[in-house]
Amino acid sequence: MKKHLIFLLAAAMCLLLAACGGETPAEPDELQTPQYSIAEELDLPEPEASEIHTSQDGVKLIAPDDKGENTEQEAAESASPSAFYMSAVTPELVWENDAVVTYNAFTLPEKAAFDNGSLGVLTISKIGLSVNVYESNDQMEDMNKGAAHFKSTSAWDGNIALSAHNATTTGYGAYFKDLYKLAVGDTITYATALGEREYRITTIKTINDDDWSYLSRTADNRLTLITCVNNNGSKRLLVQASHV
Repeated sequence: MKKHLIFLLAAAMCLLLAACGGETPAEPDELQTPQYSIAEELDLPEPEASEIHTSQDGVKLIAPDDKGENTEQEAAESASPSAFYMSAVTPELVWENDAVVTYNAFTLPEKAAFDNGSLGVLTISKIGLSVNVYESNDQMEDMNKGAAHFKSTSAWDGNIALSAHNATTTGYGAYFKDLYKLAVGDTITYATALGEREYRITTIKTINDDDWSYLSRTADNRLTLITCVNNNGSKRLLVQASHV
């Protein structure tokens, strides 16, 4: 009986060794991280060193493919401020879409106003004109008192734009009636509570009555004068002068 049990135990041991391959299991090696790149896994070429782009490089425009995408140049142009500029329909909106307005000069009216309520004094010796400038919510009312300041333009630094009548039913208040007599090179003086400047005329031309582009803000100091054109309600006379 004892021999029979020994035989069974020996047979069971043999079967166990056969199932285990006849060898004692070895200790498992340390886990190893596969050494391959994403490009190898996806079967893609490795990027060149010059093509590597980091966050320190700023915004990167993606090159076009053959599926009708915008070209890199077109993408750059579409991202430029000029691509979003729209012509204004009112003087108040002429600079609304100016994405670089921060470098343009602009002075608020209250900084330049005199104690008497006027915003400045315009003097053009050639035509014997000296007139006060006003600003309110009613530009037509301002033009009855003197020259009117376009509220969207600067009161001192930058572009100062003014308008006035060139004719009235009574003849009184037509402050810009002789504006057409001016020529390029003539001088204009403008004074505010902040000082006095002399300007030299650079542009004289007739523009459409809805052309407000000359009221845009500028980095340089200039005067822009606008008045009506006799017998042509759709046109305006423009005189623009730069600080000497």
